[in-house]
Formats: sequence, structure tokens, C-alpha cells
Amino acid sequence: MSGRAWLASMVATLLLALPLSMPAHADDPAWEDAEHEVHLSVRLDPSSRQIQGDMVVRPPPRTDVFQLKAELEVSEAMADGASLPLEKVSAGRYRLTVPQEAESVTLRWNGLLETDSGRLMVSPEGSLLPAASGWHPQFAELGPFALHIEVQVPDGQRVVATGSLVDEPRNDEAGYRVRHYHPRTEWVELATGPWLERQHGVGDVRIRTLFPAELDDAHAETYLEHASRYLAQFSERVGPYPYDSFTIAASPAPLGLAFPGFTLLGERVIPLPFIPHTSLAHELMHAWWGAGVGVDHASGNWSEALTTYLADYHLDEQRGDGRDTRRRWLVDLAALPGSFDKRLVDFRGDDDPALRLVGYQHGAMLFHMLRQRIGDEAFDAGLRHFARQHMFHTASWFDLAESFSETADEDLTGFFDAWQYKPGRPALSLAAVERSETEEGWTVRGVLEQTGPGAPWPLRVPVVAETRSGSVRHDVALETRQDRFSLSFDEEPLALAVDPDHDLLRQLDGAPFTLRRLALHPESRLLALDDDWAPLGQNALGRSLASFSDRASEESTPMLVIGDTEAVVDWLAERDLPDPPGDMARRGTARMWTLPGSRVVALSADDRESMSRLAGSLRHHQHRSYLVQDDTGDTIAAGAWPGSEDGLRIDFSR
Repeated sequence: MSGRAWLASMVATLLLALPLSMPAHADDPAWEDAEHEVHLSVRLDPSSRQIQGDMVVRPPPRTDVFQLKAELEVSEAMADGASLPLEKVSAGRYRLTVPQEAESVTLRWNGLLETDSGRLMVSPEGSLLPAASGWHPQFAELGPFALHIEVQVPDGQRVVATGSLVDEPRNDEAGYRVRHYHPRTEWVELATGPWLERQHGVGDVRIRTLFPAELDDAHAETYLEHASRYLAQFSERVGPYPYDSFTIAASPAPLGLAFPGFTLLGERVIPLPFIPHTSLAHELMHAWWGAGVGVDHASGNWSEALTTYLADYHLDEQRGDGRDTRRRWLVDLAALPGSFDKRLVDFRGDDDPALRLVGYQHGAMLFHMLRQRIGDEAFDAGLRHFARQHMFHTASWFDLAESFSETADEDLTGFFDAWQYKPGRPALSLAAVERSETEEGWTVRGVLEQTGPGAPWPLRVPVVAETRSGSVRHDVALETRQDRFSLSFDEEPLALAVDPDHDLLRQLDGAPFTLRRLALHPESRLLALDDDWAPLGQNALGRSLASFSDRASEESTPMLVIGDTEAVVDWLAERDLPDPPGDMARRGTARMWTLPGSRVVALSADDRESMSRLAGSLRHHQHRSYLVQDDTGDTIAAGAWPGSEDGLRIDFSR
């Protein structure tokens, strides 16, 4: 049966199949708040790219204008079953005349989807119809609506859509049919693929995988097990999961996207061994933040910061790696160019790598400091309060501050404002430290100072003394640029350190030189010792680099030097540059290392194939100072050079 004939045969079936009863979430307060109901019935044939759909809006929209992708055609418009006049204002733009007493509007449309709109994809290997592509009629002033959607695809295909899975999917001679429901949304997305389906249950929530056969056999159970564990953990901490189902679907495109009730992961990403331990948790947490509580983008994107802290960092903390993660974030932020002056509130979800560091790492550290300030109990209560108040609505940074202020019984708007609206991060210094013995024990006095373009920030600075019995921590309030402190100890302090566990969002003193510093600097240049290797160097950082020229200065210009092993060794030997530690310059088959005390990153390999593998992997290793691979491309050494924060530590024994 042709795609067009198959679509036509399904019209009557799907119109009869619209949901007659409400799913479980119909009793939610969010349902009562949705002014409109939208019933969508969609027939999609990925092979022919044909789509046919019916949309019922009840009550009618307040506006009489709607938009639809220009290549699609509206075949009929009705109000309460009676035909309506339809005016085509321009390509993809229509106007209806709806009687004032009408109770519903119905639109029918069809056509051939062209894949030229953003992330829109339509093929038997995998389809994605994002809301912004205009694949269904959209009324500009419709506002949030309760969504009932049923989608039909041919046999051999599966589909997932916005919201909770309703009932069991049907698979018969007519194809595969599935229904979803969302109590309050403004956007409708769906994805299809040649998938096999598996599911686990966590309480009343169904967790599904939709993977192609090879990925299903090798990875589906792993993803189901991890997602089940994460969902149970997250629900306990931040409140009930907001949907009745969570679906992990595969896509041929290299992406990782979260939608209400489902996530799409690239087919090449799914087999990577670390993804179930990292990215999967991140995408699931977005069910609460971003896909559940929506983001008021005009006031800044808080969702990525909160998701990073509650998913990625939470798992690191469980593994005992929390301190290392916080330090890595501070090292990343220290790599931002000195001229970079964007604030957290400026982050909207941008692709700019520098601004993403602020949106993710800077923002996540804000939540860590908040948790340290108000305690675990008030912090987790604030999360649950925020979710209850704003689920299926948009929320802002201000709304977050209000929720945490409520549960902490403290006005936190000033704390949030400082870290949102001020550029940069404070640099800390310690001075005039004196230790003295008293009748009660010991006293340490000194001066703490914070500097930076936005100083002062509201800080509670951890000051930790080392004694023979262990460490003793005091949190010192530093609300001004400079303040004196006086701390008492029962035992003799042997050493004193400021924020040794990197609990503060600050400019890291003595941060190691990592590849990210070169990647972010706008003046970085490429020096290829062999012109044939220049394209590999251009691929290394994920962005184009201008070539180094005689007019540039080797001393002042950030530079990536690429060549074969011996050529790089010789080039370095001819210059007054630091020697690589140990046998770094010839270790393994391919290697990258930064030269501390300079602005140079060396990239060398024994052959072009090894260099190609190394260069292709470096955009995932920008937080490192060195990376060494063997002749198969496996990593045999990686890390960051040690940093130094001597100015924030006093050793009293010296």
C-alpha cells in the first residue's frame, strides 16, 4: 500500500479513536488551569514523508490566525461540525472566521514534510517533529492547553509523543498506534523509528526503551535498570515524577534532547559505556526541570544549572567524587578569557561554549553554595515546594528564590541576585594571619578579602584548621570586600586553609592550564608544522582557528602546535619553552599536552591516522591538561596538571 493510500485509510479509524476518558493526571491542579483542550490525530508515513492530521481545539482560540509549514495544506476548517471560510493570508499563514457561539474548531491538514526546519527529520531510520518546525497548525495566542494526541505509523515503526503514554500501544494490520496525554503544555513533539520496545515499572510509572534491534539487544536492559533507579531516587528527593511514563528513544542524529515524557539519544551515543551513568540521569532530571516546570527564558535559564547539580553532581557525590567535580568546574570557569563579561542571567540555553560554562557550572555552584548555606533539609524541601507550585507552568530565577526562601525561612533574593546579575566570580586572598594560645585553647586571627569586577558577593567562606585530631571548619561571613576574622580552637592549629574543598564559586587561584583555555580564547591560532595536518588541527577544538603568521608573537599568542612526533619535539627544543614532564612528548602513539608557564598546546602523533583519532576526540577532553592515546585510540593517560593555591593556606610549622 502506498504511503498516501495508507494515510487516507486511517482517517476514520483515528477520528473514532480519540480518547474518551481522562488519564490519571486529569485530576491535577494543572489540568484545571488549562484554558483549552487540543485533540490531535496524526498519521505519519516516514518512508514517503506524508503527514495527515486533524486538530480539535475546545473552546476555540481567542485569535483567528494560525500558522502551518508552508508546504502543508489545510484541507478543511470547521466549527462545531460546520464548514468555516478559510483565508490564506500568506505562505503558511491562515485566517479563520469563527462564530462567537462556537464550542470547538477543527482543522484538517496534509502534505509532504520537507526537512528544512531546524531539527525536523523524517525518514524510516528515524524522525523528529519538533514543535518549532510548524508541522501542525499553531495559534499564536492559544496559550497552554490540555493535549490529547494519537499518532499512527506503518507496521515496523514505533512512535513516542509529548506527555504520558495512555493505555497500551496497539500494533495490528493497520500499523502501530499510540496515545499520549499532557495536562498543560504549549508545545507538541513526536519522534518515530524502527524500534523494538521494552519496559519496566517503577510504582505507577512505565519506563520504556525504543531502540533498533542491535541496540535493544545490547543496551536496553542496562538503560531500563539505570533509569528505574534514577527515577526512584529523584522522585524521593524532588517530588513525584510528573508523567505516567518515561521513554528513552534512539535517533540516528547525534543528539541528546529532553521532551515532556521522553528523551532522544543518538544511536552512536547510546553504546558509550558512560552514558547510562551520566547523560541518562541528566535527561531524566529534565522531566522535572525544563520539560516539567518550564523556563521563563526572558529572565534566564535556571534549568540546566539545577539539572546539572541534581543529576550529574548528585551521582558524582554518591561516588565520593563531589570535591573533584567542584574543582573541575572551577578550573573550567578559570579558563574563560579575561574579556568575558557575561552573567548567569544572560544564559538562555545558548550553544556558545563560554556562556554554557556559566549556565551549567557557575549555576550549579550557586545551588551548591545555597545548599551549604541553608542545609540539606531546607534545600530539598525548597525543591519540592518549587515543583509543586510551578509544575507545567513557566518559572523564573525569582520563583526559585521565593521557594527556597519559604523553606529556609530566610529572604534569599539578595543571595540569588548577586550570583545571577554580577559578572565573573570573586578571587579570595588571606592576609595578616596570627595564631595565639589562650587560656581556653587557641585563637587564629586574620583578614579575608574578595576582589573582582562584581565584588562584593555574599560569601560564607569555609576556613579549615588542621589539628592533630583532624580538621575543624568555621564558616566566616564575608559580605564586604574585606573583613577581619577571629576563630577559636580547642587544639593547636597546625595549618589553616581557605575553602580547601572548593565549596565556593570563585576564581580559582593557580588554576592549571587546560586545553579549554586555548579553545575559549578568541585570539588562539593554529601552527601546523606540516600543512597536510592543518585540517586535523582545525578539527581538534570544535571551532575554526586562524593560522599562525609571522606577525603574531609566539610569546603572547595562544597557539595550538600540531605535527608528527619528531617535528613537535624539534620545534619545542628550538624555543625557550617548558619541557614536557617525563616522556610525554613521545609517550603512546598520539598525545596532547599544555605547556604551563606558556600559552602553547602541543599536539603530536606518530602517524596521520593516530592524529585523526586524537583530534576527533579532543572536544570531549577540553578540561584536561594532557591526553595520551595508544595505536587503537584508547586513552592510556589523561588528567590536569596540579594547581597551586599557596596564597590561601598558612602552615604554622614553617
